[in-house]
Amino acid sequence: MIKQMKAIYRGRKVDVWQVSRDNIQPDWVKYAFEHNGLRWLHGSGNKVRIYWPAVTRTKKGIIRTILNGISASFVSINGGSASMYDIGFEGDVIDFTNSKVVTAEKFAKKYRVVSEE
Repeated sequence: MIKQMKAIYRGRKVDVWQVSRDNIQPDWVKYAFEHNGLRWLHGSGNKVRIYWPAVTRTKKGIIRTILNGISASFVSINGGSASMYDIGFEGDVIDFTNSKVVTAEKFAKKYRVVSEE
């Protein structure tokens, strides 16, 4: 069972976590659960809702705008679209460094694990 790991993606070391209720949670995962960045969805088995602005709060790239008392968060702007929420299914891998979720199959093809605990 993969617990906590570092991987190489496109030549860079990245922090990743495989979605599972049983896996050890790195500090960033614990922080995200404590601040509602990650939340298990009730009645849906082992799916987790990912709210990227809370997960990536300490990372660069989040733009906070306050306009007339309304706060808006923009994150993961790729190809002209913005994504604030994702769903991770058990076995999927959350790439914290790149703010994305990949399937186990895609992870096996595109990433290389360099340390595992």
